[in-house]
Amino acid sequence: MKRRPRSQKLVAEINITPFTDVILVLLIIFMVSTPLIFRSSIKVQLPQAAAQQEPPRNISVTINANGEVFLDNTQYNIRYDLDVLKFRIAALAKNSSNPSITIDADKQVRYEYVVKVMDIASQLGIKRIALATELKR
Repeated sequence: MKRRPRSQKLVAEINITPFTDVILVLLIIFMVSTPLIFRSSIKVQLPQAAAQQEPPRNISVTINANGEVFLDNTQYNIRYDLDVLKFRIAALAKNSSNPSITIDADKQVRYEYVVKVMDIASQLGIKRIALATELKR
């Protein structure tokens, strides 16, 4: 019988480098696609306009017909959480040298709610305020 020399040992390790690469790529894909999925899940009927221009979207606020405000995947009630909403917008505005805000408001929303969000933005020194619309066909 032949015996193996003691210097040769079996390699019983699994190379996990390719597995780690695949996991990191999947993580990046999910990080990029999650905000897009959440944004499209909020049902809002935007008002229509004859001309449409794509504004820079630094801070995006969505207001649905019930007066619920969505900012960074968090829902706020404009009647009760106005101070919290102001604090969150201020924190996001500090991250940019020239902050802008885009308000996606449902066409059935009370005008008062849109004005409150615009007022918060102007109090925080945000000069560029845009109202999102759909292109009239």
